[in-house]
Amino acid sequence: MQLDLRHVAEQNAKRYRENLSYLRGYEAAADADRPLSPRYVEKAGWVWAVERVRADLQRKEPEKELFFARLYHLDSPCPGKVGRGSEIMKLSLELNVSPSTLYKWRETILADLLLAAVQAGVLRPF
Repeated sequence: MQLDLRHVAEQNAKRYRENLSYLRGYEAAADADRPLSPRYVEKAGWVWAVERVRADLQRKEPEKELFFARLYHLDSPCPGKVGRGSEIMKLSLELNVSPSTLYKWRETILADLLLAAVQAGVLRPF
């Protein structure tokens, strides 16, 4: 079985809002004496990784951060499927950037997200 790390990163970018909601609910109901569940730790790691990539992009390349946030609907609920080709075309018109550039940006962002996930300890590629 081959593990497609790019797919893992994309799925967790898509689940950012869901993971954030889970963390808030878990923290509200958490018992201070009980250890954190592995599921909580994994979701927290992915949330941290997404936020780390966003902060880094915001500081260096704000237009890429805006693209990342809109493509994966990090700030608002999505009306349809996230990250589809039609979404890229729509964002291309909105941001006035060619679709091929946006596809390259997406791959760079996902690579950065994988690196952040490794740093957070939620992804161990080896």
